[in-house]
Amino acid sequence: MQIRKTYKQIEEVKNRIIDLSLIFATIIGFTAYFLSLTRYSKTGFELSFVTDFIVLCILLAITIFRKRLSLKLKAYITIGAIYVLILVDMIHLGVLSADKVLIILIPFFSVLAFSLKKTIGIFVLTIIGFFTISYFHLTGYLSIPTQDDIKLSAWIINILLIIIVAIVVLIVQNKFNFTYIKLLSDLEKTNQTISEKERNYREIFNSSTDAIFIHDLTGKILDVNDSMLKMYGYDRVDVPNINIAELSSGKETYTAYDAGEYVKKAIQGTPQVFDWQAKKKNGEFFWIEVALKKTNIAGNDRVLAVIRDINEKKEDEIQLGMYRNHLKELVAKKTKELEQANEELHATNDNLAHQKEELVTAVEELQTTQEQLIQSEKMASLGVLAAGVAHEINNPLNFIQGGVVGIENYFDEELQSHKENIKPLIHAINVGVERASGIVTSLNQYSGARNSKNKECDIHKIIDNSLLMLHNKIKNKAEITKEYTNTKFKLLGNEGQLHQVIVNLLLNAAQAINQKGIINIRTEINNNNLELSVKDTGNGISKENLLKIFDPFFTTKEAGEGTGLGMSISLKIIEDHYGKIEYKSEINKGTEAIVTLPIN
Repeated sequence: MQIRKTYKQIEEVKNRIIDLSLIFATIIGFTAYFLSLTRYSKTGFELSFVTDFIVLCILLAITIFRKRLSLKLKAYITIGAIYVLILVDMIHLGVLSADKVLIILIPFFSVLAFSLKKTIGIFVLTIIGFFTISYFHLTGYLSIPTQDDIKLSAWIINILLIIIVAIVVLIVQNKFNFTYIKLLSDLEKTNQTISEKERNYREIFNSSTDAIFIHDLTGKILDVNDSMLKMYGYDRVDVPNINIAELSSGKETYTAYDAGEYVKKAIQGTPQVFDWQAKKKNGEFFWIEVALKKTNIAGNDRVLAVIRDINEKKEDEIQLGMYRNHLKELVAKKTKELEQANEELHATNDNLAHQKEELVTAVEELQTTQEQLIQSEKMASLGVLAAGVAHEINNPLNFIQGGVVGIENYFDEELQSHKENIKPLIHAINVGVERASGIVTSLNQYSGARNSKNKECDIHKIIDNSLLMLHNKIKNKAEITKEYTNTKFKLLGNEGQLHQVIVNLLLNAAQAINQKGIINIRTEINNNNLELSVKDTGNGISKENLLKIFDPFFTTKEAGEGTGLGMSISLKIIEDHYGKIEYKSEINKGTEAIVTLPIN
């Protein structure tokens, strides 16, 4: 289907022609109409008086609202009005009709709005109508007035109608001439701009050192730059006959078909960059790098190919590849020899590594045992020392206790009246003796048999003794809360070792509190097990360190404040009592140690 192209400027000219024609036709038409009314006194009423008036009113309305109406609608109405005027006038006057001159305007207005084919059809219908009316006049079915009936007004109307046609023709000719000249001027400027752009494009196109091809979407070569001719050895006259097959080596994956596949991918919108083995005009092969991209040039889809000569680089890569492969073969050969030699070394090293692992394990176990022996010896020495100190302190305490009893008896017998005055003093001495006696009792916990675990132990008494020993370390840092179970139970173990464990737990809890906090001690019976919980509100232990607290020599305390063996020894003691120790902790919230021991 052929599409009829229109241009905005021409459409505007057509609109202005019809608008001006409507204005002049309306003015002159009304003038002619009023002149035609002068024959009313002679001829009487005629149908043309009504039809002409209606047509003129329609033309007047179109003229007033011409800016709101489309070009085609104004053309349809104008042609229709002309048809009515001609038809009525020719039926009445026949060949003497002045309106027949308006026939020339029908194809003229038609071609402004319609196609040439439709314009010819409209004009043919007009001619057929003209000859039909002529036939009726010639056969006598219609009659025309005599020459005597034609007055001056008829001649004036003829002149006015001729003027209308002439003015319309002049308007058309003037407007089209003006527009044609302007279009020619614009076309000349456009051609100059296009020529300038073409020169610039060609200059840039040919100044590139890379070869450039422009293909259509079928792969046909449309244009190339000078660098392509130089690179491939062709002349400009050869370009129309060159195809992709002639420019490819045709080896393996470098055929015209393979090139076509790359072009298809580029047409689909995916730019392609690849190495290619090309062929010159003289048949010489060389390597190029190809970049394909779909683009639009002058409104047409094209495939742009930019070619770069990489022959030297590619040959170097091939040579390097050969050297590399040869080197790989040599390396593989030497590697195989080394692997065979290494297999023997690995076997020997495996034996040595196994022996080394056994030796390291033995040394570590020996070091741990040695440290634990040293600590045990220290604790044993401490127990002996504590027993001696307790014995030496108990004697003076007995003397003091006996002296206090003697003083009380003396005052009862001799100084009864002063007894009330010295009661506070006697009470203070008794409290001091009890405090010292409690400390001696706590020290005695270290002097018991170190290996016996069959002694019945009062865990609450052991806890209280431990608190008594650590009183000075705890009193200014933490408040002690106790939640002892009321359930009766029997716990067998080594009282001195359990005392050592509890002292370690309490001391760690106190050291974890920076300023003021709480240490909660709780005992509970659960499934024939005693659970002892020591919970503090201290700094807490990180997840990383929580996994290491039972490792020998691990400590987070300052140098000189701990050996890192306390919890390791405590774990060993509890495990020897068939129990376990668990720790729960959160940073800045506190830590809870839970000791579980079997009972009964």
